[in-house]
Amino acid sequence: MRRLVSILAAGVLAAGTVVTTVGASSAGATPVHRLNCSPGGSDFMNVTVRGVNYFVGTPNNTVSGATVRLKPSTNRTTLWAFCEFADNSWLVTNQGLAMTSRSTSPGENVTVETAGNSGNGFASQHWFINPAGSGAVLSNLKTGMFLRIRNTGPIMGQSLTTGSAPTVWIFS
Repeated sequence: MRRLVSILAAGVLAAGTVVTTVGASSAGATPVHRLNCSPGGSDFMNVTVRGVNYFVGTPNNTVSGATVRLKPSTNRTTLWAFCEFADNSWLVTNQGLAMTSRSTSPGENVTVETAGNSGNGFASQHWFINPAGSGAVLSNLKTGMFLRIRNTGPIMGQSLTTGSAPTVWIFS
């Protein structure tokens, strides 16, 4: 799905409200959780180096605190959902966990964690996504650093980091 890239390329950046059901009860009202963002669809993110595709993903048994890593193929662990906020930042989630970066030091691991702030995410869980070449770069709202491949990579299974030099990710 290339909806996110189309949204970015067209410059359509709008905010809205998404309503999702958190739980249900047969005896009463259904609890509702409101996210103050506009859905941007789901995409795989990858980079190709020397003819090899490296997809951004999570461990097969993802838990809060797990590192974001490079994987060889597309599946549920490499499919990311995007939700845009009024400040043009995006919450990027996989299996209900938000991509997170807290450190302002280059080289620290990027993780997935439960979205804070009532599911809308903390600043460390918001990313700016800007077109670059045939893809886009992601920079973290809190740290200002880019999502990138480690200097020693790419290597399958290697954790992703943040730093001052971006990786251009392809969305598909």
